[in-house]
Amino acid sequence: MTIKRPSISLYSIVLTTLFIAIGFVTLALTSQTIGRQLFKYNLESFEHKRSNNYLQSIQSTAVLLDNLQYHLSYTCDNEDISELERTSYYSSNIRNISLTTNSGKVCGDRTNLSQMYGSPTKKIQLNRNLTMVANENNTESILQYSKKFVGGTITVDIEKQPTDILLANACNKCWIQTIESGDITLYTSNTENASQTRFKQPTVKHRPLNKEIEPILSMPFYNSALIKYYVTPQVITDYRAQIKPFLLLILGGLIVIVLVMLHRRYRSTSIIKYLILNAIKQNNLVPYYQPIIDAEKHLTCGYEVLIRWETKKGNVILPDEFIPQCEANGVITPLTFQLINTVARDIHKLEVIHGKTLPYYFSINISASVLQDPELIDITRSALAHYHIAAHNIAFELTERTPIDNIEQAELNCQKLNAMGIQIKLDDIGNGHNDLLSLQKLQATTIKIDKVFIDDINSLSANTIIKSLVAFAEKAEVEVIAEGVETQQQADILLDIGIRYHQGFLYSKPMPFNLLTNDKHFHV
Repeated sequence: MTIKRPSISLYSIVLTTLFIAIGFVTLALTSQTIGRQLFKYNLESFEHKRSNNYLQSIQSTAVLLDNLQYHLSYTCDNEDISELERTSYYSSNIRNISLTTNSGKVCGDRTNLSQMYGSPTKKIQLNRNLTMVANENNTESILQYSKKFVGGTITVDIEKQPTDILLANACNKCWIQTIESGDITLYTSNTENASQTRFKQPTVKHRPLNKEIEPILSMPFYNSALIKYYVTPQVITDYRAQIKPFLLLILGGLIVIVLVMLHRRYRSTSIIKYLILNAIKQNNLVPYYQPIIDAEKHLTCGYEVLIRWETKKGNVILPDEFIPQCEANGVITPLTFQLINTVARDIHKLEVIHGKTLPYYFSINISASVLQDPELIDITRSALAHYHIAAHNIAFELTERTPIDNIEQAELNCQKLNAMGIQIKLDDIGNGHNDLLSLQKLQATTIKIDKVFIDDINSLSANTIIKSLVAFAEKAEVEVIAEGVETQQQADILLDIGIRYHQGFLYSKPMPFNLLTNDKHFHV
């Protein structure tokens, strides 16, 4: 049986992301600036799509003209005009088509070609074949594709792409699109009415519009010109009104997801808390004992108490899988208090078996929250008195999972425990929240070096750290215990460094109480 919740870090990241999304949607609903930026982003996306559509039209037209050149006589006779008209009729990409022969004749699918454009012609050359030309009133820009052949030049006005969907329902007097290059500005809407009625710029046709107002969007067009959009505030207001129902729907969905996540976390927390409290009540959380060896004398000097969760099916759950949940759910304190009484009872049983006081200490892991609890003193004193055991048989080992919030209360509790004759040990020095300041404040008598350094003891960095801790311990007059000793080579190196107290699989695995009296290291 394994009890785990989804990764706290992943849960936090997802929840934080959802809250950020909720904040952004809320801003989009309430902020004119955010609404304007959303409009700009959507407009730019649509304009990129329109540009791509123009590119596809030009490519298709180029292929069409390559085929058309072989059907023309380049004399602008009736057959040439019929071919031009037929090509224009059957191609959805062609708005107008004309042929200018090498002799100077001009013909096409329209009879009034000369009246279609302004005079003089106002245009922007995009590349060798593409030109943006203004119509006769400069109220619309026409994209022309020209290609020279042996007998003349064929020019095609590319069919205009549909207006961006964001502006399709906007009034004609509320927005303007321009194509600008240098001092030339071409327009694609009713600029006279729009500028005079909405933008209040009656001279817009005589000087660049960007000298008067800022465009909401400016993007390159064939690297030779800029497409610019100018809109009135009413366009943004209408856009915000259109997207408001969708934003409200998204906001509601995000809030529902957050509430579901919080509810599931609360429900998961409640279930885990119930299971742990039930395990405490049924005494399914039992101590296992791992000996701490004096490697020089080959004698046991104490035991670390390691809790295990034994299920009804006989499975054993390791502490790393449920202790963090106990600390998060506030049940670590009753669990520890029960463990103190259980260990005191086991010590009493051993003393009854052997008929004398045990020389060993039994080191019980306690978290920072338990060490700060004033009730710890009363629980410990009561257990010692009830089972008639000596104070030196109990020691407390502060784990590294969480920092100490109330160092003053923890210091006071340690003073009372030391006065009773109970030692304080610091677990995992160098790899957790326990540090040398804790050693001083909590009057600890022992430090334990984390297994991560023992595993890497052959490396220069780990070896240097261990030697530094040993040097400090000698000056502070505290003992050093090495955890996680698994090989004889590690044990030999530790002895050479000056660490004589070892704990690890090399000597013994943690064992339940019923195997403790049979342990080869246990002798009184």
